[in-house]
Amino acid sequence: MYQTVVDDGVSEYSDTLLSVVANFKNGGAPEGFNAQSMVGKSKRGEVALRLFAVVDPERDSFVRVGFKTRGCLAMTACASVICSMVEGKTFAEALAISPDDVKAALDGVPWDKVHTPVFAVEGIRALVGDWLIRQGAVLERLDRDLPCDEYSVTCMVCEHCSLRDSRIDLQVSEALAKAGASA
Repeated sequence: MYQTVVDDGVSEYSDTLLSVVANFKNGGAPEGFNAQSMVGKSKRGEVALRLFAVVDPERDSFVRVGFKTRGCLAMTACASVICSMVEGKTFAEALAISPDDVKAALDGVPWDKVHTPVFAVEGIRALVGDWLIRQGAVLERLDRDLPCDEYSVTCMVCEHCSLRDSRIDLQVSEALAKAGASA
């Protein structure tokens, strides 16, 4: 984790957000992680989030969640907070968390960092998607359980998304299988 913008002062950050950054304990990949995700953007400065989780397959729930970030203090704080928010929760409970919930947990983020709570929430969606794919889920299940709208603001904000990449891989695999079956 590092801050890429050297002159980025802290006056716009809440005390809660700064406290989370100064005291987080969930950085890195937890031992035995069995799901991971990545979301971020590269335009006008790189901001990225990777999440790693130990998933309980019996409950479809998060046991431990860790992160690695690149970018700004807000991204680090959002990553740490989302990890804490989803630990012990089922996928359904974790997927119900909104960017506003993340923002509220930090007593806000600066106006020019409002994309960071979106990345945190999309990182959880991608983490669930990674787990489902590792368990053999096909595109139909992802479309049902984790629908994506490629033209939504959220999708456009997340230039890089491991869930979107996995969807494309599944689409290609299914198209090739269909083409092979009809040949």
